[in-house]
Amino acid sequence: MKKITLIAILLLVCCMATAFATSGRGDRGKEVEELQALLVAQGYLLDTADGVFGNNTEYAVLVFQKEHGLTPDGRVGTETMRALLENQKQFEGQQASRNTRSVEVSRFGDRGRNIEEVQLKLVDSGFSPGAVDGVFGNGTKEALIRFQRHYGLPVTGTIDSATWSKLSIKRGKPTSYKKTIDMEASAYSSYESGTHTARGNALRRGYVSVDPNVIPLGTEVYVEGYGYAVADDTGGAIIGHRIDLAMDSYNEAIQFGRRTVKVYILN
Repeated sequence: MKKITLIAILLLVCCMATAFATSGRGDRGKEVEELQALLVAQGYLLDTADGVFGNNTEYAVLVFQKEHGLTPDGRVGTETMRALLENQKQFEGQQASRNTRSVEVSRFGDRGRNIEEVQLKLVDSGFSPGAVDGVFGNGTKEALIRFQRHYGLPVTGTIDSATWSKLSIKRGKPTSYKKTIDMEASAYSSYESGTHTARGNALRRGYVSVDPNVIPLGTEVYVEGYGYAVADDTGGAIIGHRIDLAMDSYNEAIQFGRRTVKVYILN
């Protein structure tokens, strides 16, 4: 599984700095999308990372350069990229520090407002526990395990300070991944499709149905407009570049409708 870590950022310093040596207005592609993701994460770009270096991206780069004592030309060369990557490390460290608090270990069977808060953070992070009811049940435990595995934390299925700190950092779409696929998406729920996925898990938000020839079962993905999920189910109509997104209710599935989404393959 690929994820942004301090090691990954250090490796990117060499690779990405060279890739962006001549990047500026009008350029487009995956490298620009990765640059924009850094600017979004650090609060400089209030836009989506669409891979097109337009006016908003240029302005965000200018603001960053001015704040960090760089030549304000709106273009991203070796110095600017290195500064962006270094700032990302510091930014993530500050975010973690602000959100770290003394957390009593919570585990299966616990209940209360603190468990509800954990569940809400899991939802915001794209790892739905199912019902947000303040009860630490199987859904919450499974969601925590998927979250911990995704971010390289000890896979305990319990809440400790390290897991809480990571949960408290606002998530966006991933900046490191294997590839992306444009797919036709629909949505479904246990109301009309049975209660369990093809891999035997209780059907809930956070699982998606795919064609295993396109996305192998067990693959972790990020779906724009949906969040982080696991390819856990199949369907007779889900063939090729089709994906069906599990929802927690029939109404959610109906409201989602059908649309084209970008799916990020994470592992």
